[in-house]
Amino acid sequence: MTRKEKIKTYVQGFDEVLKGGIPEEHVVLICGGPGTYKSSITLNLLSKNVKEKEKKALYLSLEESKESLENTADGLGIEKWDEDKFLIADVSKIRLEQSDAGRAKNWMKIVQKYIKRRAEEGFDMVALDSMSALYSLMEFDNPRKELFQFFGFLKRLGVTAFLITESIESDSKYGMMGEDFLSDGIIYLKYHNVSETEIQLWIRCVKMRQVDHAKNFYALMHEDGRFQIARVISER
Repeated sequence: MTRKEKIKTYVQGFDEVLKGGIPEEHVVLICGGPGTYKSSITLNLLSKNVKEKEKKALYLSLEESKESLENTADGLGIEKWDEDKFLIADVSKIRLEQSDAGRAKNWMKIVQKYIKRRAEEGFDMVALDSMSALYSLMEFDNPRKELFQFFGFLKRLGVTAFLITESIESDSKYGMMGEDFLSDGIIYLKYHNVSETEIQLWIRCVKMRQVDHAKNFYALMHEDGRFQIARVISER
């Protein structure tokens, strides 16, 4: 069996936890509560792989506008990118490019059609922000069946996919419709009260198929234009 390339997260210290990174062609959940840097670490991961590894990345947003995401990237110190290599597309862009998007009959099919088109253009990394927003745009006839088919679609395309999703402040449920069982990997972010006045942002790899990784929580920080982790020293 051919050994898969590793996709680095470019979170200093976390790639060591993942034994070099995420195996390519994995479908990975990036999950956590509001404000836990889900979009930020995904934007950082994609942009760094475009720059350092000559990947092509699509960031498909169903919530934030392209302008808002560009402002987020700028605030993180992420360099400007060439849209031929790193494309941010939001709902307005999809509606312009897809004739059936205006009727919005089945957003799952519309999203798949858009991703497939970009994959055929050589985009080998895809982020969807977010699964929660996708669910709000459509009504499922059979949620688990349709979600299973969507994950299968991403696997057949051969892209490395990052699915951003909101999760309840819990360590046992990471998706709304069983995404945690279908995914190849789960990266979970949450805030933790260290004391009455101090809150830390924690990150954990819950699972990553084909990787013998540590399952501990680590403190996540963004300093000097880069993400890094540190061991959690104090707990309540």
